[in-house]
Amino acid sequence: MSSLLARLARHAADRPDAQAYCAASAGSKSWRELALGVAALADVLRQRLSPGAVVILSCPNQLEYPIAFLGILAARCTAFPISPSAPDAELLRAARDSSAVGIIGDDRALRLLGASLRLALPIMGLPSGGGAAIDRGLGDLLLQSSGTTGEPKILRRTGASLDAVASAMVEAIGFGSEDRVLMTVPLTHSYGLEHGLLAPIWAGSAVHLSGLMQISTVLPELRDATILPGVPSTFEMLAASSESEVSAPMMRMAYSAGGPLPRSVFDAFGARFGIRLSQLYGASEIGSVTFNAPGDPFDAASVGRPMRGVSIRVLDLDANAGGDGAGREGHIAVRAASMFSGYLSGAADLIDGHFPTGDIGYVDDAGRLFITGRLKLLIDVGGLKVNPLEVESVLMRHPAVEACVVVPLRQSQTVLRLKAIVTLRSGLTSMPIDELRELARQHLSAYKVPRVFEVRDSLPRSATGKVLRHLVETR
Repeated sequence: MSSLLARLARHAADRPDAQAYCAASAGSKSWRELALGVAALADVLRQRLSPGAVVILSCPNQLEYPIAFLGILAARCTAFPISPSAPDAELLRAARDSSAVGIIGDDRALRLLGASLRLALPIMGLPSGGGAAIDRGLGDLLLQSSGTTGEPKILRRTGASLDAVASAMVEAIGFGSEDRVLMTVPLTHSYGLEHGLLAPIWAGSAVHLSGLMQISTVLPELRDATILPGVPSTFEMLAASSESEVSAPMMRMAYSAGGPLPRSVFDAFGARFGIRLSQLYGASEIGSVTFNAPGDPFDAASVGRPMRGVSIRVLDLDANAGGDGAGREGHIAVRAASMFSGYLSGAADLIDGHFPTGDIGYVDDAGRLFITGRLKLLIDVGGLKVNPLEVESVLMRHPAVEACVVVPLRQSQTVLRLKAIVTLRSGLTSMPIDELRELARQHLSAYKVPRVFEVRDSLPRSATGKVLRHLVETR
């Protein structure tokens, strides 16, 4: 039996009426209800689909999500979480590229894909009980990766990798059966999935599902939370909230991932709530792999020590070679039991079994990993990674656009949005910006749509004609 499902079965047997999940104004699910729901859905899926069949899961953070996700895996099918905010074109492309045969989702996802797939189940209409014991192990997980060039790729992680990351996170961060996790990160994102579902279920922690950036909802929920995973902008907004009576008396652990945590945000959150923020590092391809414990000295670049079973190499920036000398800066490559098994489009390019992350950094004498820069083009938007090349390829479809470059637009210390700069084809002097914005909305998730569009006469280029992005950004 898969360890994750074994843990769920154990909680259902030992603490059947204890709360597993709750959501504001939507009630709660006990461990018994969660296990029964997972078993019932797994039975339905086993009857209608073959092992390994890809089932898309698309809905917001809600009580039914963990039942749907675990039910897919318990049926030995392959779960493919897709953001409910993904535009139609992206959802259709994901279904096509993954060869999906099933969909569990909200009304919009079912309208779009239900008629073309073998199985379509509404997230609010899942079976509630009567299934067989969940004793058949986990299926695989597909995730969308931002990639380093071109359009995002779809990666595969095995059930064994999910068990591995759940176990490692519980050990490193200290999830326990008495904890209440406040989850604001979407469960469709690898970070939210690991810290709002995998680790809590492994440990038996209760989870309060909330919505990302809904600060008015999150603030009251802080009173009962003991663990708060988030992204830098979450902690910046919480610290700056004007609600004077809000506190977090039960909070014992809060940590940030998805981008650097500024010292000012670390200080402001600590002063406001009396909590010392930690940092965590990971990626869709490798899972969560390092953690900066509260007792470690704070440094915005430090993302902590490797979790159990994680190996970090520092590669030479000019060649795919390197060593592990303390303080030596280079390209960070990671090997872990939680890492992916490859992309659907082909095998991953590993170096001695390590995945090159695209991040630049070093490991100090104490074994802590420091991230000092990036080789990748990715832009962090609220903890979500955007490949500017993907956005540019969409905007280039407009017949008036000659060239395009997408760069980060800073709105605060922790909040980045996107800015698109375009040049027009010969003979054109202007174009409706609304057309570009609408084009982006049709093909890209909302967080990938540039906030600002600017038309310029030209873009800075090298002698070979390559756009010099660093000069575009500093202009």
